[in-house]
Amino acid sequence: MKYSIVTLFFICLIIKNSSAQKKPYFTNGSAFIFSYGLATDSAGKDVHSNVRFSAWYHFDETLNIDFSKSAGFITGIGLANIGMITKPNDTITLKQRAYSLNVPVGFRFGNLEKRRFITLGATAEVMLDYKEKVFDGNKKVQKHHEWLSNNTNLINPAVFIRYQKKSMYVCAKYYLMDFLKPSVIHINETSFIPAYPKTSQLFYIAIGYSGKGKSKDKNHNNTVPKKVNLI
Repeated sequence: MKYSIVTLFFICLIIKNSSAQKKPYFTNGSAFIFSYGLATDSAGKDVHSNVRFSAWYHFDETLNIDFSKSAGFITGIGLANIGMITKPNDTITLKQRAYSLNVPVGFRFGNLEKRRFITLGATAEVMLDYKEKVFDGNKKVQKHHEWLSNNTNLINPAVFIRYQKKSMYVCAKYYLMDFLKPSVIHINETSFIPAYPKTSQLFYIAIGYSGKGKSKDKNHNNTVPKKVNLI
């Protein structure tokens, strides 16, 4: 109870010392994503992974609510192309990805007027579109694609930290559940990998751009006076 009162006091102090409250506003942007997966096979052994780069298709639409010049709240909606590249053995390479529809919730702290701040938050993500490619050496031997696939955890929560300066940002995100569900990976008509992968932790680093939002009341105090005709 004591700590709750102290916390409430500081929140009220921040709001009291802030300038006039701004109306909520939107920002939007896109990013380059470098993802990496930590996977194990059916025997629990670590599987070799490669960094996966994706530039298409990512977007985010963010609702910003500023409590003061130094603290605010964000939510919104976004779409990201995430996944991992693993090598179950010396010859086979698997590329598995999903388009994730995400809803973030976070708090940001810093200099919001000069757009230098850190955002801490979490997201609830739905894996909409799954694609899987199997390579034997440099030759693609299998391709699988489906919506709302059983190959992934359909809903996967994640936590993130993001640093933004002006319109550029760097974001690190970690998924709390396995990205993939164990499934049979077909190589050809006679060869397959059973129950792969056993575990699949996914995280990524994103480098992106976020356009500056415009408050609707920006020019509220700069209205042009009406002309009056004197008789």
